[in-house]
Amino acid sequence: MLARHVLPALAGALLCHAALAIPTTIDSNHVTVDFDPDTFTFGIDQYDYGWTTYLDPNSVGYSASSNGVLLDFGSQFSLFDYAINESDPLLPVHAFFDSTFSFTAKPGHKIVGYTVDFIGSYNTEYPGGVGMAVDAVGWTGFSYGSGSFVQQLQYNDPTAPALRGYAEAQGSIDWTEVQVGTEIVQIGTDWQEDPFCVGQPDCPLIEVPIYGEVPVYMWQADLGGADLYLQRIAFNAITTPVPEPATAALLLAGGGLVGWARRRKARADHARG
Repeated sequence: MLARHVLPALAGALLCHAALAIPTTIDSNHVTVDFDPDTFTFGIDQYDYGWTTYLDPNSVGYSASSNGVLLDFGSQFSLFDYAINESDPLLPVHAFFDSTFSFTAKPGHKIVGYTVDFIGSYNTEYPGGVGMAVDAVGWTGFSYGSGSFVQQLQYNDPTAPALRGYAEAQGSIDWTEVQVGTEIVQIGTDWQEDPFCVGQPDCPLIEVPIYGEVPVYMWQADLGGADLYLQRIAFNAITTPVPEPATAALLLAGGGLVGWARRRKARADHARG
């Protein structure tokens, strides 16, 4: 009796897991893209607090982009970091992604490279900055200002790189020397007659200190901050058209006919001459 209830439930769980593990295919402009979200890793390292938060790869949106795949994180990759005081360890908030996509060119096209577009917005308070990178592809970022952005990295190789990299936000500290007041200090000396014999013959000279007002400085910390909202990543193939086999054969045949016609005309002209 127990087997009659347990086995169907176990079979259903296995089927459900198998369904989740089925790779996905996206049909884009000149390519198709195959991937399996269950193999992806997304997360955020909070270095200041010593913990890591992982994102469910199936909570990310996957759709066709201009010539590839668009990953939509919504608000899940929202990074904030502010320098709290002069002893702040200055560790960034670090998001990471690790995913693999297989691109296949459609007939009539070939892949010659790839682009990765980071899409989102940011805000920095000096000294603070944000950055995004893909391993073996490149890095981009901002060290001042705020606004929306589309930052592109390009990879000139027909083999797709792993979409593996990071995004960071970090508030830093800049030390500035500022004047906080003045004080009276000795700024030099002068030789003058001894005040006890001023005007008398052979009155000796004595060294007298000279005082003046000088500024007083101290170092002050300028505490910075940074916010990064990485909303989407577009991973696109760069393609160029190539003739299909039938078209190439027609072109070769056409070229042969043109060459034969030219040779025939040349022989005819030679015979008439």
